[in-house]
Amino acid sequence: MSKKLLSIVSTERKKGNSVLASKYIAKALNAELEIINLVKKDIRPCKACYRCLYGEDCKIDDDVEEILRKIDECDVLLISSPVYWLDATGNLKAFIDRCFMSMKYFERFKNKKGVVLTFHGFEDMKGWASATHLVLAKVLGVDVLANIEIKSALPAEMFMTESIKKLDLVAEAIKEEKRVVMDGQCPVCLNTVFRVIDGKLDCPVCGSLLDTELNILKRGERFTPEWVVKHFSVELIGLKEKYKEIKDELKRQTEMIFGESD
Repeated sequence: MSKKLLSIVSTERKKGNSVLASKYIAKALNAELEIINLVKKDIRPCKACYRCLYGEDCKIDDDVEEILRKIDECDVLLISSPVYWLDATGNLKAFIDRCFMSMKYFERFKNKKGVVLTFHGFEDMKGWASATHLVLAKVLGVDVLANIEIKSALPAEMFMTESIKKLDLVAEAIKEEKRVVMDGQCPVCLNTVFRVIDGKLDCPVCGSLLDTELNILKRGERFTPEWVVKHFSVELIGLKEKYKEIKDELKRQTEMIFGESD
């Protein structure tokens, strides 16, 4: 039985690298492929009301729930999207912000495999988009097998360079359900961007502390399935409950500074 691949892309290019790479991997695996292009979807800003964390339906009537249902139906999730000004595209970031809603699917999502593909045109401009794409996969709870950055600005350019080998590597990782750690990546979460703290490397995604050779000094737990559940169901709800307790005092303090409010 062939796998069902769902690729989330966020680009106006109908035949751009994000789409072509998804099709290449699906063909290599003889897999069924569906592509969801976030630029074609209605994704409105999160209102941070936290209703979904309390088990209520989101009050925003847009396409986010439909996208989550599509993820629920797939076997493997591809996040395949370009770099825009060092980061992920705006539509993809907007979708991440709405993923509080994914918690009701979390127990099923965490059994799915996923791969992150990030396309850049200039080596010195790839920025941290792959980290943003990785965070989306982690928030959803998907088990990420590979986080691959590919230099390919022109549509289909990757098929004429060594980059095609990376696509073959991804297909093999999905087929074998084998985790791949590329050079320069955090060995815990596969992130490629780090902060330097007292001569050591701090991974801003998983929170691991590494030496300059990327050896683990302290393993971080951020964005593990256990952390995500605790963050959404305990920590964020705790903040909301605290706000309910002190909101009148906060309002009084605000009025003292700015005067009477509406």
